[in-house]
Amino acid sequence: MPRFTYTVLFYILSPIYFFRLFIRGFSNSSYLLRWNERLGLSHLSPTQGKDLIWIHAVSVGEVNASIPLLRKLMESHPLAEFLVTTSTPTGSDVLLERIGSRIKHQYLPLDLPSCIGRFLNNWNPKILIILETEIWPNLINCCKERGISTVLVNARLSKKSRDKYLPFVSLISPTISSIDLILAQFESDKQRFISLSDDINIALCGNLKFDQNIAEEMNSIVESIRSEWSIEGKQRPTLIAASTHDTEETAIIAAFKIILSSFPTALLILVPRHLERFKKVHSILRGSGLTFAQRSKKEDITPKINILFGDTMGELNFLYSISDAAFVGGSLIDHGGQNLLEPASLGLPLISGPSLRNFQEIANQLQSVKALNIVNQSSEIASIFIKYIENEKERVSASRSAKEIFLKNRGALQTIEEKLQPFLKNIS
Repeated sequence: MPRFTYTVLFYILSPIYFFRLFIRGFSNSSYLLRWNERLGLSHLSPTQGKDLIWIHAVSVGEVNASIPLLRKLMESHPLAEFLVTTSTPTGSDVLLERIGSRIKHQYLPLDLPSCIGRFLNNWNPKILIILETEIWPNLINCCKERGISTVLVNARLSKKSRDKYLPFVSLISPTISSIDLILAQFESDKQRFISLSDDINIALCGNLKFDQNIAEEMNSIVESIRSEWSIEGKQRPTLIAASTHDTEETAIIAAFKIILSSFPTALLILVPRHLERFKKVHSILRGSGLTFAQRSKKEDITPKINILFGDTMGELNFLYSISDAAFVGGSLIDHGGQNLLEPASLGLPLISGPSLRNFQEIANQLQSVKALNIVNQSSEIASIFIKYIENEKERVSASRSAKEIFLKNRGALQTIEEKLQPFLKNIS
């Protein structure tokens, strides 16, 4: 009965979903395209005679986490075909850029039986592997009815998300009980899933994002670029503010102006989280009184440039690598933080706001070794960065600690691969 009520409400409210896509289309035209896929239709079809492995990764973070798993599964199942669904155009862009020719891609359809049914009739996958926290009642139920195995890997569930599910436990409990296997990142995630339903098959896997490749080969390129940007033979102190959300850019610019009073040659790299916000951030930069270059236009970083505006997709790892320290956004506001692992993997000292519920366990580890600094305002961001530039020994120590935490936690990929074997044994 709860799922029937959920479905009826979803049908009634579905026009609002498409209206939101339309509104988003004003800032990112990709949201106006491929609406047929949201309804379960597709211009693509599976290859006849091949088993299909379906992976769902909602957006950029989940796509990046899925890449090592995808490559491992492709290696172990060379005759299988792979379908990857996302929910956002940015996730789609990153996926197709990094691994596009080897997979088929479609947007995940709405969680309505008619849409899911059309999708499954076309693709008929053997297994659905879902990344992180995408729990859709009709999707899981339709797969169960058709005998399609469902596995939730790299699963995380913050306290806030769990609390949001609790009022709807009569709907959510049978849904997660229908998932064949849940592989949770940490013990706290596991216990929160169990609090929603104790009738689940759940184990720990660690965080798959620790198993992303570290691009050591970039070192020589990075040194060349930083030398090119040098002023009077000295590399510019460089702070990156990555994955920033609304209002955070203003705080970062205020912090950077304080930094400039101590280090006039400092450089800020500013990378907003969402493509749709690039125009707004561009306007903020124009009104900041500082000079900036746009990465998308490949504008030169001359000595007069204060800020590099990272208005491109898929380059965050590279931009991290040319920085001395990183502020990671989504944390000065009540969002829960963004991925701390990319900068940690590159050995960057980290700065973050207090909102870190999406990455709390990782944040605790990084904070315990003094690789992560928690701040509440612009002046604190500035003082921490200035401290790192003035005290190279402390910066190197934080850098080494961040990388050690990253390396210590690797191994989720192997665990996930082993746990998936019973569900993949009959796939070529």
